[in-house]
Amino acid sequence: MLNKKSFARLLLLAVGSLAGQACSLPPPKVTGTGAGAAPGDLCASVGSGGTASGNGGTVGGQGGTVAGGAGGASAGGAGGGSEIAADASGSGVDTIITPVSCSATNAVAIDYAQGYTPDPLLQGVVQTTVNNMSLADEAAQMRGIAITPFNTPTYDIERSMDTGTIRGFQYRDASRGMDLGEDFAGVYPTAAVVAGSHVGYSTAFPVSMARGAAFDLDLEAAVGEAIGDEMQAAAQTVLLAPCMNLLRNPLWGRAQETYGEDSFQIGRLASAMTIGIQKHVLADAKHFMAYDVEAQRASNESDMDEQTLRETFGRHFRMVVQDGGVGSVMASYNLVNGKKATQNAHMLTDLLRTDFGFKGFVLSDWWAMPNKDPKTDAGTLKATAVEAVKAGLDVELPWGINFGQLENLASTANSGLTKGDLDTSVKRILEQKFRFNSQNLKGAVGLGSPITRYVNSRIMCDGPHIDLAEKAALESMVLLKNDQNTLPIPSTVTKVAVLGGAVRYHVTDGASMNGDSTRTINYDTDVVTGDLGSSRVFPDPAKSHGPFDGIDMSKPDGVTVVHGNTIDVAQDADFIVVVAGLTPFDEGEEYTGAADRKSLALDAKADGAASTLQNDLINAAVALHKPMVVVLEGGSVIDMPWLSNVPAVVMAWYPGQVGGLALGKLLWGNVNGTAYNFSGKLPLTWSALGDYPPFGGSGTVQFQYYAGYTWFDHNNITPIFPYGYGLSYTSFQYKNLQLGCSDMSKGAVLPVVVNVANTGSVAGDETVMVFVSYPNSKASRRPLKELRGFQRVTLAAGEEKQVTIPIRLADLDYFQMDSATGNTGKWVVETGDIKIMVGGSSTNLPLSATVPVTGY
Repeated sequence: MLNKKSFARLLLLAVGSLAGQACSLPPPKVTGTGAGAAPGDLCASVGSGGTASGNGGTVGGQGGTVAGGAGGASAGGAGGGSEIAADASGSGVDTIITPVSCSATNAVAIDYAQGYTPDPLLQGVVQTTVNNMSLADEAAQMRGIAITPFNTPTYDIERSMDTGTIRGFQYRDASRGMDLGEDFAGVYPTAAVVAGSHVGYSTAFPVSMARGAAFDLDLEAAVGEAIGDEMQAAAQTVLLAPCMNLLRNPLWGRAQETYGEDSFQIGRLASAMTIGIQKHVLADAKHFMAYDVEAQRASNESDMDEQTLRETFGRHFRMVVQDGGVGSVMASYNLVNGKKATQNAHMLTDLLRTDFGFKGFVLSDWWAMPNKDPKTDAGTLKATAVEAVKAGLDVELPWGINFGQLENLASTANSGLTKGDLDTSVKRILEQKFRFNSQNLKGAVGLGSPITRYVNSRIMCDGPHIDLAEKAALESMVLLKNDQNTLPIPSTVTKVAVLGGAVRYHVTDGASMNGDSTRTINYDTDVVTGDLGSSRVFPDPAKSHGPFDGIDMSKPDGVTVVHGNTIDVAQDADFIVVVAGLTPFDEGEEYTGAADRKSLALDAKADGAASTLQNDLINAAVALHKPMVVVLEGGSVIDMPWLSNVPAVVMAWYPGQVGGLALGKLLWGNVNGTAYNFSGKLPLTWSALGDYPPFGGSGTVQFQYYAGYTWFDHNNITPIFPYGYGLSYTSFQYKNLQLGCSDMSKGAVLPVVVNVANTGSVAGDETVMVFVSYPNSKASRRPLKELRGFQRVTLAAGEEKQVTIPIRLADLDYFQMDSATGNTGKWVVETGDIKIMVGGSSTNLPLSATVPVTGY
């Protein structure tokens, strides 16, 4: 029986559901100003400018609910962009900080670190619900579609089943947008798919690696909220993002889906994205864990010691749990130290729940569990199900093959599972369903009211999101080289040639969903959004802009822009832009036929003469002896054998559906009186393949403690471009470093205060980075330095600002292994001096100071 509190909670949920339903019907008239708004009564306005930007938007700008201008409810404050209350107005440049003794009692708050505290009232409703559920309905919560040898196989792989009173989850892949390429509704393939057309359009943002290069927490929260908005509009309830595996070697086929090589940066950005997503729907942090070899991913084994497991490959997951409050986590395909992730009790219980404090539920990656054939003998299926549930796995996806045995197991004495075991998992699942209003069989689902609309498998009213995608592209592109100020394109130029090879590639799935597929990318014109695996996103072509289109749209009056696949096009041009990159076959998911990269070269997987096609085109452009720039599109490091002969190079990543427009603005530098400047910084260390830890390929791979810049530091290797590297059209000076703490004890947060001045003649953004080191560490193994804070700051020409970045003492811990057992230990914060280093990259840290840690 419901008590009064439980009844009140149910009433509130019901009212919220009705309110959400009322918000979506009837659709209000269009008054927004964002591009792409549909005519008539379809699209709603949320202020002027919509979700992502502008006055009244729900993410940024004045009144933003996640981050941005004055009135933001969660983060940002008047200046936006800051990790704590920095003076973004430029006043207070000469403020002198008086250090104080810092502890938990005077610690400042950190943005995007709100975590998750379960609601006892909601948990009471969940308990009551479970008490009244049948065994069959409980088991249905713990799997996708139940498959047995006696039922008809189905291709419905993006949902769990409804029960009599509770809606099943509707899952969508994502990291750069909602994947409507898998718009299954119980029938596969659909007529549209057979015809070769894409099932649906949604906003395609730059890939996660690109957004990692932006180092912008507010931006990442806004992108998360925008994708969550589109999910809610389509009545989808679990977004399978953020993807947050640490990149230890750029050969990994899914490098584009994560944020970079540094666990702290990944954890901060993933937490910001999670908080944005969960303004609307449930987020899912993936892939847990140590998953970064794609070939034979279901049988690969990642071996490492306990310190490496928790610090290097686990810290960012700890952060997304403790800071981001993520509601679900995905167990990966691979084995970790000899045990499948889906049945790994040490990972799913000892680390995730006991150590990290995770309160949500764990689902498997798609077909990550063993026994994919429903005709597998029942004894094997039961043993696997028992092991997985006991380890901490709550949901098997997409088909309940092993978990199809749950009812039998829970109703059979001494089977290894009891109804109480199912109750534990189901309560975790239902708590998140109720938390995000995802349980309704009818009516609205999700939190808040989306500004977009889902019509005929298309996301409409998406203008503000497209504006946000352009902002993300502008912030993320990295200027790697700019000799003799080749860029921006000079005002004396009258003809620009945009060149790009016509590169053929072959994938087996993911594009048309119609079997084998051979395609051609024309890099001069095409919109290349990334691989064609589960994270694929198909944007509306009418709202998308490739390189030539964007450069032509942004050009000054009197300039001609031409394009083509051969050098002939550039013969009489004043300036050449060569666009080159990687295809969905060069890097991507295993099931598409792509998997990991063969090498770091362009066209590494091409056959015969085509293997030099793009480098040949670049070299042909060099031979014309004209001003030029090479623009690269890809998910991580690309070899540049022509680097010394090319005056300018841009890493554009996969820049989303309007990346071409952003590229054009950045190359011109000024469009209709508005200045544009490169500001992206590398979220990875860029070097030759032999400089990285061994990739290992398929089979058993030994994972190293040091990764990324910590590997380069430890082995004294000088990379081509260091972590955090990125040029600008202006220059910046760091000065007047001040630390707000005279000493730190448990719970302290150190304000790192520094002045940053724009010493050039144009406006620009700089990302300030704070690294720490431990001069007197007694640990047997610690990095020479670690990133522990970062912040973007916007500066007008000649402007100086004082920036404050908070460093949590808790983030300076390391995992001290128990020498007796090797697989246990404790997190330790060492006493003694901490060295604080501030600058623009891992190798450009001009300012430093020390602060002692005492009494921890």
